[in-house]
Amino acid sequence: MKKIDDDIEFCEEYSKCNADKIPFLGSMPEEHKNYLLENSLHKRQRKGSYLFREGDAVDAIYIIIKGKVKLARYDSDGREQIIGIFSQGDTIWEGMLIEGSCFPYSAVCLVNVTVCTIYRSDFIKVLSDSSVALNIIAMLSRKLHDANERNMLLSTKDPKARLAAFLLYREKRDKEEIIELKLGDIAASLSMRPETVSRKISELIDEGLIARVGKSSIKIVDFEGLEEMFL
Repeated sequence: MKKIDDDIEFCEEYSKCNADKIPFLGSMPEEHKNYLLENSLHKRQRKGSYLFREGDAVDAIYIIIKGKVKLARYDSDGREQIIGIFSQGDTIWEGMLIEGSCFPYSAVCLVNVTVCTIYRSDFIKVLSDSSVALNIIAMLSRKLHDANERNMLLSTKDPKARLAAFLLYREKRDKEEIIELKLGDIAASLSMRPETVSRKISELIDEGLIARVGKSSIKIVDFEGLEEMFL
């Protein structure tokens, strides 16, 4: 393990990540996949550290191997807005194909994170292969669909229905039985006050739709009941 700074360490044990479990790499031709991995940087970052900050140049693709990362920005009053929460297998690469693009948000590690970094210059080299280009187009289409789905749930005016939609969205996206998110992160994701989120969570628990698991985790008990709230 080689130290880079107080929050980042180079991770030799992940020098060859399991590409087949990463959608971004899984369907690439073997030669391109190996080229990108051989030239990538694998590192571990501590909870609270940044993968990048708002305004930084988009010069790399970040693949989350382990852990959770939130994309966040702040308004003029300092209020946080969470754009998205990424977990194992997810890729952060918006703006990669736009020359001179900068990140419109910061990426903050919610827990200790292991990340694979693929540099833009290496990625551009493999795009000349039509099969790689088609794979990227498909991924962009899925990203657009996911963004539209998230925008739809944020447009729901009723706070409890919006929370119900968000919990179903997270469960579907993370493919995990337990949703592990702090109250403040849920509130920032939904543009709601933490006390409002807390109150609505309690109401959903009382209605038998969800259950608390530990201090900051939620389990969906009644999927159909949650769906009926915003359909």
